[in-house]
Amino acid sequence: MSKPARYVLEVTMLGPSGAGKTSLLASMYVQYSSVIGGTDLDLTPVGETAAKLTDVVAVLKSLSRAVQVRDAVTNTASYELHRYEIAVGRKNKSPRFVLRFTDYAGGLLREPGGTPVAQGVRNALAGSPVVVLAVDTPALVERDGLYHERVNEPYLMYEQVKHILRTDEKPRLLLVVPLKCEKYVTTEHGSAALLSRVRAGYQPLFDHIAHPTVRPRVGCVVIPVQTTGSIVFSSITESPAGDLRFLYRSRRAGAEYRPVHTDQPLRHALRFVLNVYLRERRGFWRETFDDMFGHDQALERAIAQFAEGTASGPGIEVVQHHPHLRPSGAGRA
Repeated sequence: MSKPARYVLEVTMLGPSGAGKTSLLASMYVQYSSVIGGTDLDLTPVGETAAKLTDVVAVLKSLSRAVQVRDAVTNTASYELHRYEIAVGRKNKSPRFVLRFTDYAGGLLREPGGTPVAQGVRNALAGSPVVVLAVDTPALVERDGLYHERVNEPYLMYEQVKHILRTDEKPRLLLVVPLKCEKYVTTEHGSAALLSRVRAGYQPLFDHIAHPTVRPRVGCVVIPVQTTGSIVFSSITESPAGDLRFLYRSRRAGAEYRPVHTDQPLRHALRFVLNVYLRERRGFWRETFDDMFGHDQALERAIAQFAEGTASGPGIEVVQHHPHLRPSGAGRA
């Protein structure tokens, strides 16, 4: 299925290589069929998306069953863009638009802006109403955050978000998603401690979006996601040359692959873009969403109903409220 560019909605994955962005997409893909439930919403992978993400899920399931995790999902270390597309529509109807998730090697953010692939990353970021910032949780937390700046590069992420917000006045949603967090969210206390770490580790970013000139157009939610539910951090080794290796283990032999909250970024993203469509009365995105939704009130209600499943609880926090994060009311029409 091919859609015109105006029917493609970008969701860009911001974050370092190896943080787990591809695993997040894969776990989100495999879970959404079970969470759309009785709604009239239909989500369909486009092109090679299903095959690529299914391969990643197979690896994650295999790792979950092992006691010691020696292998990992291959990260996007090569300097190229990886796009995964999900068509959105109503059941038994032609899709109305496509969600395109753009993943890339974190090192591309350091490439000169003129290289085609690096420019592709920047274009995707600039055109994204929703940006997902992936956080490598063990690097953030372990050894009192000793490796956080080295691995997560929070100041580089801060500069990227600043650049995006300078380009225009469009409303945006920033989802900060701690990944590989299974060890840290087993208790309410641990979840609260992780949230405090995220706030401290990305304080310049949070301070920037809270500035009076920026705050009215940016919403922000922290959503810890367990992409396996069964693989936990074990230890860190550092070679004499300074190379880091993060080691993981399964909770037990034969543990089930059971991801947690992988649906939450998608629920928040769809609620936000639906509300942009319903509430913004002018501008480029209003016109774009008019084309995409096609005044399809049944689709609006299906998306709103799906978005009602946004969760709250330990570790999940709306760091910065925005009107477009509130229920739209379309689901009750």
